[in-house]
Amino acid sequence: MRILLRTLLFAVTATIASGVAKPDYLKHRLLSEVKTVAPGQTFTVALFLDHDKDFHTYWQNPGTVGLATSLKWSLPDGFKAGPIQWQAPEKVKMVTYDAHGYNSDATLLVEITAPETLPEKRVELKAKAVWMVCGPEPKQCCNMGFKNLSLELKTSNSPEWDIAGRAHIAGARQRLPQVLDGWEHVAKREGEKVILTVKNAKRLPVLADEGLYFYSKANHFTTLADQRVKVDRNEVSVVLPVADYAPDKLGELVGLLFHPKGWPGTNGKKYMPVSLLLE
Repeated sequence: MRILLRTLLFAVTATIASGVAKPDYLKHRLLSEVKTVAPGQTFTVALFLDHDKDFHTYWQNPGTVGLATSLKWSLPDGFKAGPIQWQAPEKVKMVTYDAHGYNSDATLLVEITAPETLPEKRVELKAKAVWMVCGPEPKQCCNMGFKNLSLELKTSNSPEWDIAGRAHIAGARQRLPQVLDGWEHVAKREGEKVILTVKNAKRLPVLADEGLYFYSKANHFTTLADQRVKVDRNEVSVVLPVADYAPDKLGELVGLLFHPKGWPGTNGKKYMPVSLLLE
């Protein structure tokens, strides 16, 4: 936690000292799949993060260091925003520390639901975005970013699609991790570690790979210690080191198990969603 506080303090201090961090190392904008909203319609908007070369932002659980991107919505009466649907993460580095984030551009999806009664002509969707963007050596800089973003959409009894926005969002939606059939999942806690085991029900062999890694959606496991992975034919076991700041009862294990070469029998899918109650 001391490491996290130091890095956050460094980033905030750098941002305040310069007024606004310049350059930002990140371009950002809201996209919508619709131009015109209809009564009661549910549609998708996205925060698109366009990183400068070698810079990154952070996933919903950045790990022991870093800060997740967030959106705080200010919507017209009756409109509701769902949670962020996160793109699959990658390993990133904050200075020398491992973290979870996006080394390349990221599109974060949010479903918006309109009320049955809409204002005439147009509505404005507003959101305050907060992020941390960090870069490589020798700069090793981390900047906090804050931006008020907005989208103005027409209203009508029938929706009208935004062709470019819809295509971009559809592509991002296809890249969201999908549940993989044919796998058995078990997890149990043993003291200061959790052991996750996945087994292919059809006995398809899993390739051993040093890049096998579990991305937990909750910040219960330290990224300052290595995960231990063992592959035995069609079975993979991952030992996750519980962080000293984790709650006494973790309750469940939710996240993505990553295989760089893809999981057998899945047409090359690399991310396996896991959602388990802990024994």
